Amino acid sequence: MRRLWMPSLIAAMALLHIQDIVIFSVCLIIHLGFRRRRLYTAPLPPGPRSWPIIGHALSIPMTFMAKAYKEMGERLGSKILYLEALGQSILVINDARIAKDLLDKRSAMYSSRPHMNMLMDVMGIDYLFAALPYGEEWRNCRRLFQQYFAPSFLPRDQDKMMDFVRKGLLPNMYQFPEDSVRHVQDCIGGFATSATYGLSIKKIHDPTLEFAEKAHYALCEATAPGRFLVDIMPSLRYVPEWMPGAEFKRLAQKWSSIILQVRDETFRRTMIAIKDGTASQSFVSETLARDRDRADFKLESCVNLTAAQIYGASSETTSTAAVTFILAMLKYPQVQKTAQQELDSVIGRHRLPEFSDRHDLSYLSAILKEVLRWNPTLPLGIPHRTTEEDIYEGYRIPKGTIVIANAYAMLQEAEIYDNPTEFIPERFLKDGKINLDVPDPEDFAAFGFGRRACPGAHIALAKLYIIAASVLSLFDISPKLDTNGSPINIVPQFKGDALTSAPLPFPCKITPRQGVDIEKLLKEYMNFESI
Repeated sequence: MRRLWMPSLIAAMALLHIQDIVIFSVCLIIHLGFRRRRLYTAPLPPGPRSWPIIGHALSIPMTFMAKAYKEMGERLGSKILYLEALGQSILVINDARIAKDLLDKRSAMYSSRPHMNMLMDVMGIDYLFAALPYGEEWRNCRRLFQQYFAPSFLPRDQDKMMDFVRKGLLPNMYQFPEDSVRHVQDCIGGFATSATYGLSIKKIHDPTLEFAEKAHYALCEATAPGRFLVDIMPSLRYVPEWMPGAEFKRLAQKWSSIILQVRDETFRRTMIAIKDGTASQSFVSETLARDRDRADFKLESCVNLTAAQIYGASSETTSTAAVTFILAMLKYPQVQKTAQQELDSVIGRHRLPEFSDRHDLSYLSAILKEVLRWNPTLPLGIPHRTTEEDIYEGYRIPKGTIVIANAYAMLQEAEIYDNPTEFIPERFLKDGKINLDVPDPEDFAAFGFGRRACPGAHIALAKLYIIAASVLSLFDISPKLDTNGSPINIVPQFKGDALTSAPLPFPCKITPRQGVDIEKLLKEYMNFESI
């Protein structure tokens, strides 16, 4: 009897299993069909007037794009904008909540990068890991960075930062105050060079830094969103250099040569030092020593390319923030005075600031947050790219869309920050402490979103702190005088056609503070030729 019903039971179970599969498949087909129908019937986000063939090409700003997109959103009454130029879709996000919804919560779809035609095709610079599409090569480079520059290793980097501030920046500002902005930039570039490659840097007029500055300039110019038409019309990369209007091709050749020379020469010098046994501790030397037995990827090449990215990005962005700080202290003398009073109460006038003082300097912390908010270093961030079609709040976002998170619009939002164009550190304070109810630019928008957020934010913030605390402890920043002996009024202006929003040159006077014995404080640091 058992032999008779067992096959029947097995057949019935198999039939039920088949039915389940059929039902599931039908449901899946219906779901996918419905989703596909939703995708193609859902409206695109609001945008300006579109023209046949060229779409919104005439509406894409070429300079001060962050401000222009903020104003465009205000005219259209939308925090999310859609433009399409010659077939390329662009999504601009002017709101941090939307940016977090898409770039953080849906990071699987929003973590790639657009192909930068000017940088990658015309110039041939296709290795920067910040610009790489989301994938294994990007993960390898980012992993190398995070393994060496993890927050747990910050004390090691702080010691090196202190060296460059005390042996380089402060003595140079004391002896050659007229070049103070240059000294700040050299201090930051010197630290980046030392931490990345382990190379010694001359205290003043180092040729490596001077040449690297040209490479940084070239990168920022080449990657400025909308700066070059070839980024919108890829076919222009085939235009001969001699043709009228092909100036971008000649610039590309010049810039590419500088960038590649800086990349390869600094790496070559480090490799020679490693072989000679004279290499200092650095990202390059330690990473090559740690991972030299790995066979899953080309280590030396990956280290070289990652190092070039670290070197360039950390110098340019932190320098922009540090110079913005000096400009703000010049423009807002009462803020400077209040910060110096806090420094005196915590540190006194008989020693230099330490990293251990940072927790007790709430007003200075608020100033640095306001620096990041008042003039975001990367006002448009670095664009993302969608790898799938998406629906957000009823709007369709096509696959392959360039997604721009407008940090400037987010950090200048009047509904969040009262009187946003003014420099007001007090907005971040409550009862003398940091007000946690006010969105903090450090994790709100200043360092990007999602999987492509800046992995070195903790290093940049530490550098910015020790420079600001040290400079205000020893010096006053004040206006220069005109021919009539009156203070020159400075109107803050920032570069509007590059990736970073660097302040334009401005005159200022750096003088030792009364009651501070600078020579005594810097006595042991004054005679270094190199760091």
